[in-house]
Amino acid sequence: MVGVPRSTGCQLCRRRRVKCDEVRPECGNCRKYGADCPGYERGIKFVSGKHAIRPRTKTGNREGRELSKEASPFSAAASRASASRSSRASSPTSESTISTLSRSPCPNRAEFVSTIVASVKADISKADISGFLSWCDMDKLGVKAVLDGAMCSLALHLVGKENEDESMVAHSRTIYGHSLGQLQMSLRHEAEWKTSETLCAAMLLCIFELFAGTNSSDSWLLHARGIGTLIEQRGPNAHSEGWDASMILAFRGVLIMCDMFFPSGEGCFLSRPEWKPVVRDGGRHLIHPATHLVRTIHVIDEFFERLAEIPSVLAPTFVLRESKTMGTFQQPDDVEIAALALRSIEYRRLFNAWYDKFTTIAPLPYDIPSQDPDSPFDFVLQYNMSWMGSMYIGYWACLLILQEALVQCEWPEEFEQSRGELVRNILRSIETVGAGTMGPYRVGFGIRIAYELASTELQLWVRRVLDRFKKTYAATDKSTYPAPRTDDGGYS
Repeated sequence: MVGVPRSTGCQLCRRRRVKCDEVRPECGNCRKYGADCPGYERGIKFVSGKHAIRPRTKTGNREGRELSKEASPFSAAASRASASRSSRASSPTSESTISTLSRSPCPNRAEFVSTIVASVKADISKADISGFLSWCDMDKLGVKAVLDGAMCSLALHLVGKENEDESMVAHSRTIYGHSLGQLQMSLRHEAEWKTSETLCAAMLLCIFELFAGTNSSDSWLLHARGIGTLIEQRGPNAHSEGWDASMILAFRGVLIMCDMFFPSGEGCFLSRPEWKPVVRDGGRHLIHPATHLVRTIHVIDEFFERLAEIPSVLAPTFVLRESKTMGTFQQPDDVEIAALALRSIEYRRLFNAWYDKFTTIAPLPYDIPSQDPDSPFDFVLQYNMSWMGSMYIGYWACLLILQEALVQCEWPEEFEQSRGELVRNILRSIETVGAGTMGPYRVGFGIRIAYELASTELQLWVRRVLDRFKKTYAATDKSTYPAPRTDDGGYS
């Protein structure tokens, strides 16, 4: 007679006879002690015993068991969420979530995921211009498991982090693993690969990697590169209207960041003429609240249009700087350097023209005393809204990139004073704009650029800030940053 061990833990925990948290792809014990987790495959063993005839089961009961098994990750998530929140004082939103889940131990998949997403939105949307996850069509939930799993994994992770519930965070990673496998199956399917649900699931899992990290803190870059390829293969027309248009608008920033920090050798595809109309909301309010003026939406659209052009400057600037620093023989020729300088000047002109429009809808920041005892600044910058601060930081970071390009091209212009001011403006904004669950997402790009030009003292402070951010946002892991400078250069 064939049987299997009763323990469901990983092989190493079973051998050591210790409790396993069963997190996938590797359990907490193996991760804690640096051991390679051997996985959860259970070997078959032979046990002496008599064959017993099982009683016949009605078809309806069998179907019910199969349905329950299919929804098991969500049912388990529901029970963990309910148990976790019942042990602490709850907000009105969390009380509503518990009430919904307690009525049914195995809730409808779409209903459960929608409830979790609602609790996430209640905490996050106030600080974000478009409302976090507003681009996700909740009516699509409950139909395809790949989308439900992706949405559930991200929402559970954010709620778990917000409530400091490690059990919920661990379960979100389990659902993430299931969803990743389902996504791979969908992408290999001859028809499913180009559906809206598959694209949405891929985006949600990439955002999960931004916040949670998986194999490494920069795994989101590889995932975002794949999403960019998927969008290109679907073509501009597939993203011109409706839900698909909302998705690309919400994800355009991540796609551009991917091309900045993981360049493909070409400029960002969103800067091509056929894609420019697609990445503009144009006043349709696809991801923006109805209360936002059309003029405001146009200014935001233009920011992303300008931002999509920056990778075509950043990549050759990095090559030019490294060729000078390392003394390589493959330096760009004079024609390429001249073209880079002219392109940088033109993009700076366009960005400055955009800034003049932006300041008409977003008031300039003002000084307030710092509340962080570790801050190197007595006063930090405060903004009317966090999304405004994020765009100010993005603008200053882009100016630093364009100025660095001109410096490397040996353009006859003085940048010292301006660069120092831009670095300080970005770093003085971290305390206010970087607060909250979405804070690191808003300031991550600016911090990375300012760090390159900051003094040693400020670089060490930034690394301490990144240590705090990593608890909720894995993409800002300091291991992806260069070591602090050893010279007396940089701006403070």
